[in-house]
Amino acid sequence: MTTNRLVIGVASGKGGVGKTTTAVNLAACLASQGKDTLLLDGDLGLSNAQILLGCSPKFTFADVLSGQKTVEEVMISGPHGLRLLPGASGVSELASLSHAEVRGLINSVSQLPPCDVLIVDTAAGVSHNVTLLLQACDHQIVVVENEPSSIADAYGIIKVLSQAIDVSQSLHVLPNRVSSHKEGAAIHRLLNDVAMKFLDVNINYLSSIREDSNVVKAARAGIPVIDFAPSSLIASDVRALASKVLELPSASRVSGGIQFFMERLSDQASERV
Repeated sequence: MTTNRLVIGVASGKGGVGKTTTAVNLAACLASQGKDTLLLDGDLGLSNAQILLGCSPKFTFADVLSGQKTVEEVMISGPHGLRLLPGASGVSELASLSHAEVRGLINSVSQLPPCDVLIVDTAAGVSHNVTLLLQACDHQIVVVENEPSSIADAYGIIKVLSQAIDVSQSLHVLPNRVSSHKEGAAIHRLLNDVAMKFLDVNINYLSSIREDSNVVKAARAGIPVIDFAPSSLIASDVRALASKVLELPSASRVSGGIQFFMERLSDQASERV
């Protein structure tokens, strides 16, 4: 099955629930299947996608925004031909970009060639930059753990998004670190029941990812888990997730995924000026 230029945003209500790990491994899995995949590290102030991929970028978005480098010069190649646009770590200014800086970023990235799948790994929470990025995606995947504060914060980001855009077909929940897929389905039912009752919003269920010690081991090695432990539970779950993602409909467009994402992102930024 071929992809149709999908733009997927990966989010979480709080940090530490495996959002970036999910985004990185999903992107690596899609690339391993021959999909032209670009991972945009949208956690611009505290990025770490490059660590999980075992990459050491010389430059980051900070260099693009300062005008010292172009996006092409910053972009690096990862496993299976995956392309990564790295953010910066510990640069507080990137976590709260001005409208002018957002537009500069949009103009820079929009010049890149089209890709089959664009994965946008956002920062945790519901900041201005996070909601701006997610609203420009075809689909939003909210990663959640079976823990009260994680579920509450996931509901929070679902609420914010549902008030900004129509998410009836685009919003998905992905329970992570569950003991079984049955537990994952139960988490989805809980969140969906609450969202239907108070927001009149239906949350779609993609899949769930089971707890697996190989996640930490792969991260320490800087290797995607599908390569580090291809027969592990999590590798199986990531491959299942990738299959579900490729079945998702994309927005009707003529331009490639990156261009359309940037056009929509630009529209969202204009509305907030």
